[in-house]
Amino acid sequence: MSKTRKFLLSVLAVGVAGSVAAFGVFSAFSTSTTNAGNSVTAGTVNVATNDAGQFLYNVANQKPGDSVTRCIKVTYTGSLDASVKLYTPDAIGALGQYLDMTVTPGTQAAPSFPSCNGFTPDPSATPWAGTLAAFASAHSGWSNGLAFDPPGQTKWATNDSVVYRITLTLQDTNAAEGASTGSHSFVWEARNQ
Repeated sequence: MSKTRKFLLSVLAVGVAGSVAAFGVFSAFSTSTTNAGNSVTAGTVNVATNDAGQFLYNVANQKPGDSVTRCIKVTYTGSLDASVKLYTPDAIGALGQYLDMTVTPGTQAAPSFPSCNGFTPDPSATPWAGTLAAFASAHSGWSNGLAFDPPGQTKWATNDSVVYRITLTLQDTNAAEGASTGSHSFVWEARNQ
C-alpha cells in the first residue's frame, strides 16, 4: 500500500471518528425554560399644593385684632405610602410672638387657593394653636414637623389630600407696633418609611 493511500485512509478514519463523536454530542437530551420580562422600578414620593407658586398671605398695616385666614390644599401623588409633615424652616421676626396662629386640617368641596369658602374642619383632629413664633420653634424641620393625616389613616396614599386652614390674629399689645414677621415659608414634606 502506498504512502499516499495510507495517508488518505488515515484522514478518512479520523473524519469518520470525528463525525461519530460529533453525532454523539448533538444527540444528547436537552430541555430549557425561560422566565422573561423581569424589571425593577422604584416607587415615588411626591406632594404638592394648589398655590400655583403664590404666597399664602402677604399683608401690611395690620392693627390689633385683625385676622388673616387662608386655606391651602396639599395633595399626595406618590406611589408609595408616606408620612407628610408641615414645618417652618425660617427664622420669624419680632412680630411672630404677637401673632396668634391656628392650623386646622379639613376638607373643601371646591378648593380655590387661598379662599376658605366651604372649608369643613376634620372633626377627628385637634387644631394646632399658639403663636407663629411658637409654631416655628416647635415645628422647624422634618423631625418635629406637624402631622395631620387624612381622616382615619396613619399614612398618605396616592391622591390623598388635606386642606389646611391657617389663621393669624394680631394681639392687642403696643409691643407689636411696627414689628414684622419677616418673609417665611411653610413646607410640607413627604417621606415614605
